[in-house]
Amino acid sequence: MFHFVKRLFLLSVVTLVLLGAVQGSDSPSPSDVAVSPHKYSLFRWEVDHFLDKWVNKLQEILPWNSEPSREASIAQAQEFFGLIAEIRELERESADDNTARIEVLRLRRSDMQTDVEETVESEISAILVEEGFSSRIGVIFPPVDTVFAASPGALIISPRDRISQIDSTLLNPGIPGNVRNELEELIFWEDGVSALVVSTGGVATYPSVVSATGTLHDALVISAHEWLHHWFFFQPLGQHFWDNGDMATLNETAASIGGELIGDRAFTAMTGVIVDRGNESGSKPPDPEAFDFNAAMRETRLEAEALLAEGKIEEAESYMEERRQFIDDNGIFIRKINQAFFAFHGSYATGAASLSPIGDLLEELRDGSDSVAEFLKTVAEFGEVDDLPEYLGVAAP
Repeated sequence: MFHFVKRLFLLSVVTLVLLGAVQGSDSPSPSDVAVSPHKYSLFRWEVDHFLDKWVNKLQEILPWNSEPSREASIAQAQEFFGLIAEIRELERESADDNTARIEVLRLRRSDMQTDVEETVESEISAILVEEGFSSRIGVIFPPVDTVFAASPGALIISPRDRISQIDSTLLNPGIPGNVRNELEELIFWEDGVSALVVSTGGVATYPSVVSATGTLHDALVISAHEWLHHWFFFQPLGQHFWDNGDMATLNETAASIGGELIGDRAFTAMTGVIVDRGNESGSKPPDPEAFDFNAAMRETRLEAEALLAEGKIEEAESYMEERRQFIDDNGIFIRKINQAFFAFHGSYATGAASLSPIGDLLEELRDGSDSVAEFLKTVAEFGEVDDLPEYLGVAAP
């Protein structure tokens, strides 16, 4: 998921972010003016949610407030996420008499939300305790703290002559596709860079923003991913996040792998369902005639990189659009593929849009570790990308 804030967790740090934003240019560019109304307010998020979460936690421990059983809490969490599918089905039907029913379900879901957030936090914390992340008195630091909300978008900027994320700005969630296109085109022509507005599943503010529009399993994985960014902040890995693009990739990929491992464990503990990522297609062999998205995306990235290396910028951009249409013709819609697309998605080194060797190296480290904690605590000590191959005893890529 997308990690934007370098300084997290402490309200004083968020204040610094706010002060930095105030010290902007006296003569904003046309693109700055266009983007400004859509910017996401981190300060407002902290003011609205930081204290509310802790007040709620304190209220729960008061002796006259009874705590539901774990079984009841898990059942409530499953119902909460199950309501999404029911609401969507009613919305698809577009019947007038469904409006009242949809509103009832939304209110029901809203009433559950705080309790379900606490359940997700508790279940992830339990896995972290089992893995040895707690102190001697059983405290997880920083505490797992999540709010289900519409996750911000992000404006990603890359140079046109190479694939490299040089800037990013959090935007309000839910920006329509036509507005995204307008912003990207304006920035392209005004600033001469590649721009892309992307959606995110979560952001590592504190408490973290986690989208709850998917499944319970999705929410557990994303919540664990964002907590790892919180924890990495206090380790060399997170403190060197912004040193360079490779360190950002190392952080994001480690959080992705670790978030899946922890989230899968929590999901199994809650439901009894074992998540099998090793053979998602089951025992049936893959169809050789079927469209291979990963292979297509990798081919696109390789050819685009080659064209850019030759200075053929317009040709590379035309090629990426042709490939987007080709992928769309094969049933997978992507709104735009450009340099910024690969700069953003390439920071997750286990994904199809990345050519980074960091993903394979981290998976080798994970496979050679005796536990999730050993893997994460090892990678957390890396302050430079070269620490990873050096630890594995292999040549730096």
